[in-house]
Amino acid sequence: MKFKNILFFTALLLNLLDASSQNQKRKKEDLSKLSFKERLTFNVGGGLMIGNTYSNINIMPQVGYRVTPKFTTGIGANFQYYKNINYSSNAYLIYGGNAFARYKVNDVLFAQTEYQMLNFQNNWGQYALVGGGYTPTAGFYVSAYYLLLYPNNNIYNAPYVVRVGFMF
Repeated sequence: MKFKNILFFTALLLNLLDASSQNQKRKKEDLSKLSFKERLTFNVGGGLMIGNTYSNINIMPQVGYRVTPKFTTGIGANFQYYKNINYSSNAYLIYGGNAFARYKVNDVLFAQTEYQMLNFQNNWGQYALVGGGYTPTAGFYVSAYYLLLYPNNNIYNAPYVVRVGFMF
């Protein structure tokens, strides 16, 4: 990957975070009064990429812990169905885990980084994603990520990932 792409997306993420600090004052939620269980968040996200020669269907349950009203970090699992007829006539189940950090920019936008370890044909691959999402209604989100790190057999078939899901 070209260094200027990494630099561009890092600068974009930093601008989003800086813009949020200049937004109007929002009510402060006192998380210290909440129990551990009340600070947990749950996401069920997924992705769907279908082309002429490949299919990738992804389901990702995640659990997060709200460190501050704007910052959440957590872990999750990845389960994917993958088929690429240029690669093989077989379909594969890919599995693994992830760790993420999410920053709430404002009421509807968030920035996120994520690290994934995925097993594809008994080979573990590392993925690093940076991006963000939009939550137009309570619970539903759409997000897009750029892959900063991926193995040679990149199962996403592109340097980007788009997801939809539910947060609760």
